[in-house]
Amino acid sequence: PGHQPRAARLAPPMARAELLLKGKRLCALASGGVLITFAVLSLVGCFISFLWVTPIGWMIIISSIWYAAFGGLMIAMQLGYGAKLITANAGFLDSKYGRAMFYFFCGSMAGSSAGSHDAWLVAQIFAYINWGMCWFVGILELCGPKEKVANVLAQHMASQLPVEHVPAANALAQHAAPSF
Repeated sequence: PGHQPRAARLAPPMARAELLLKGKRLCALASGGVLITFAVLSLVGCFISFLWVTPIGWMIIISSIWYAAFGGLMIAMQLGYGAKLITANAGFLDSKYGRAMFYFFCGSMAGSSAGSHDAWLVAQIFAYINWGMCWFVGILELCGPKEKVANVLAQHMASQLPVEHVPAANALAQHAAPSF
């Protein structure tokens, strides 16, 4: 390794960073879809069983609307739709800590629905899987690779410029690669 050029030493961490970022995006998209699905199924079940005429039914309806809104927001953030609108109205999503707390909250919200003893077993399993995916995304938002650094490294590798000309890559090259 002592005789390898710097760019060759940067390739494995870049590949891991891209893999983690793709996994994060896939988990966030799937979690958003599961939240929306849970919301729709809860609303359908509430109206079919005439539970909507009770106060508990209204609580289910309100929480289902929030599930759908948060699931849609998760999908929109990952696909890049309305990024300026989202950050203008929910400024905390502009920082990595705010996004991480949002995913932790959504995961906890989905996990709390799994704790219901009345829920169907398959729904409980999906709720716990969704909880894990949301928390995985939240942890990667806090501690994982940064998308900007991964994009800069990918552009650098494509252009084969000397690493010294890429500040983010140069700063990353000075740190030891994390072991996963």
